[in-house]
Amino acid sequence: MVTLSTIAATSAIVLVAAALQRAVGFGDALLAVPLMAFVVPTKSAVIIAFLNGTVTSAWLLIRFRQQVEWHTTRLLGAGTVVGAPAGVVILSVVSAMALRLTLGVVTCIAAVWIIISSRWSSRSVVTRAPRTVAMGIASGVLSTSLATNGPPLVYELRRTGFRDDRFRATISAAFMISNVIGLPLLAAAGLITSFDVTLAAASLVPCVLGITIGSWISTRMETRHFIWAADLLLLATGAATISKAIS
Repeated sequence: MVTLSTIAATSAIVLVAAALQRAVGFGDALLAVPLMAFVVPTKSAVIIAFLNGTVTSAWLLIRFRQQVEWHTTRLLGAGTVVGAPAGVVILSVVSAMALRLTLGVVTCIAAVWIIISSRWSSRSVVTRAPRTVAMGIASGVLSTSLATNGPPLVYELRRTGFRDDRFRATISAAFMISNVIGLPLLAAAGLITSFDVTLAAASLVPCVLGITIGSWISTRMETRHFIWAADLLLLATGAATISKAIS
């Protein structure tokens, strides 16, 4: 049953998560799902974050469509198409704890590597199709198995020098591809309920308000601040994932 307190708590979480997503380009589900899991069942938290995240990603994609690097987006999208169905299979044979622990460790290593290498070396990194597709596959697998598909995308885009609006635009395009694939899979599995849709609809206005707040923050964020925010958020994501896996 949907209560006013549940709506209020969910809306507040969605607002903050949308602001984060708009300001940095990712982090919506990473923040929203763990927090909403205290208020609603975990499955519902994933669905609500998925639905509201689609709104945020769509807005960012429309807003920054001129900044999208479509070659990279197509490569990531191709990987996602392959990885998303595989994630469903993996989820049925591998424990969620093992998946989360692996994700957390790999994400932390990737974040540290990015922080060190991007500041010690001025050498530009060339995008290589096989590696980009591989990151897309990893993102697709994580999208349907853990609802945490951001880290591989962040790693690949930061590794190849994406930043500011170019980063936000391209990762939003990749997120939209993932959502377009993932939502039908969730619906076909009967995982989207009226309870989830009701809460997602109720938190739509807070989601839009969060996007507005995030827009205000992003206009006051210098490039160097954006780089540190993205890299540290990626590192924090890995640490939080490890903590969740072993708790």
